[in-house]
Amino acid sequence: MKLYGILTVIFCLSLLCGAGNAPGTETGPEAGKIAPSFTLKDVGGKDVSLSFYRGKVVLLNFWATWCPSCKDEMVPFNNMYAALKDKGFVVLAVSVDPSLRPLKSFASEKGLAFPVLWDKDKEVYFDLYAVLGLPITFLIDRNGVITEKIIGDRDWSSPEMKNKIQSLINRK
Repeated sequence: MKLYGILTVIFCLSLLCGAGNAPGTETGPEAGKIAPSFTLKDVGGKDVSLSFYRGKVVLLNFWATWCPSCKDEMVPFNNMYAALKDKGFVVLAVSVDPSLRPLKSFASEKGLAFPVLWDKDKEVYFDLYAVLGLPITFLIDRNGVITEKIIGDRDWSSPEMKNKIQSLINRK
């Protein structure tokens, strides 16, 4: 068996086994739990912490520029952020791109107004949030509690998604 095949088998087995957890146990934060705080650099080199946004509704999205469905979500996120930022809403987009250059270029090209963070070592993505695929989004209420974990892409301009965010904003 070639080395690539062996590594693939090992990787798949580690996923099936939950990387040390018993099958069926949770890995990573789930709805109802406090969102683990972290600090990452944004595309401008500034430190940004999730804890900075306590008291706001946070849409925390993990994505990459090489992921087409991830990129498709960015403009609707930007539109939602522009419409709701004054009501206590923020989008944090955590990229797992291997290089900062395409990330900066994409954020600039699309005029992304919300914080775009770079998890270059995938410590937040993999170690803290146990994310295994992209895109994945966590909706976090004003108290820092995860209200929903959304795996895969969504139409964030749909009435359903707008209503989800608005209902979180309306909760005091």
